[in-house]
Formats: sequence, structure tokens, C-alpha cells
Amino acid sequence: MDSFLKQYCTPEWQQFVDFHKTTLTFDANSLIFSEGDEVKGLYIVKEGKAKVYSNEFDGKEKIIRLASDGEIIGHRGFGGNWTYPVSAKTYVKTTMTFIPINVFNTIAKANVEFTYQLMMFFAEELRLSEERNSSIPVKNRIAKAILLNYKAFGADAKDPLTLSYTISRKDYASKVNTTYETVIRVLSELNKDKVIELQGKTIKILNLQELNRLAK
Repeated sequence: MDSFLKQYCTPEWQQFVDFHKTTLTFDANSLIFSEGDEVKGLYIVKEGKAKVYSNEFDGKEKIIRLASDGEIIGHRGFGGNWTYPVSAKTYVKTTMTFIPINVFNTIAKANVEFTYQLMMFFAEELRLSEERNSSIPVKNRIAKAILLNYKAFGADAKDPLTLSYTISRKDYASKVNTTYETVIRVLSELNKDKVIELQGKTIKILNLQELNRLAK
């Protein structure tokens, strides 16, 4: 997937970024940045898988979004006191493109289309993070989380309905604000109803239409 830069920056500004960017590689389960860290730039996933999350007042982790190839991480720290209000961590070995904040500011001011599309991305992410889903049945919330996992990380190369990377049951619980035990129970129900098939830790979608219906 092409990043925002590739999609919306003019070629000459892409060359400018290429000159100033840095390529960073993180091992699996590595912190990219932590809540409270000073913002020094913007990260773009070049290849890999990561999650962005916050730590709630009760100590629980809340997953905000999943990020894969071409997607940006780190923008939530822009403005204010320029510290990250969230953390980011890799699931697998991940290569990131790092763009220093002064370089980002330069291209944002010079590329109207890039800035507009980035603003739309910010708005959509904010809308999704503010959804009030506590009144939605947990089965429906987990169905939606499976689809988000599928959309974020794609399908296995050999099977278009098997998730290429299934996040942990604990992370599903974090994403939908429920318990680990509830996730296990609901996944078993969906498996029994032949909506999904559990293949060890991996999830295969058997009935995409029904999963979409539950998610909505």
C-alpha cells in the first residue's frame, strides 16, 4: 500500500522527503514510542504490523487502531505539549520510515492535497475512537473487531478469507472493552455457528456476509 506521501505529495516533494527520511527496523513486540515521549517526527509503516494503544486510568490497555504497510503512526502527538498521548508497539518485525517533525511541517505547508487528505484521516480516526459502543452487544463488537483485524492486516496469501495475522485474544478484549474470557466464549460461539473457523490462534472467515451483518 502506498503511504500518504506517495499518494498525495508531488514528485519533487517526495524526493525532498527521501533525502531527509530515516529507515528504522523494530523487532517483534518492540515499543516504537511510549505515552509521554517527546514527539520528534512522524512514522510510516514500510513493512510490518503494529498497534496504537492507550493506558486507561484503571490500568487496562485500550487499542485505538491497528496499522500496517503504508499507514502513519505518531500523528496523535502533534500540537499541545508535543508529547505522545498514546503508545505504539510492533506485532512482528517492522520497518518504519521516520520523518523529522521539521520536514513534515515543511511538506504539510507546501502540499495542499497532502494536508487535506491527512486532515480527513485525522477526522475519521477521531470519529472511530469516540464511538460509544458500550451499549452494543459484545458479540457484535467482537465481529467488528475481527473485520477490523482482517481489513488492517489483510488475508493469508493462500486463502483470501484467512487472516494473515490474527491479533491475540487479549488484544481483542482490549479493542472491544471486554474480558479475555468473554472473547474466548464469543469466538467459540461464532465458530459453532460457522461464521468463523478457529485454526489454533488463527481465524478464518467462513461467512463474511453474516460477520458483516453482526458488525453493523
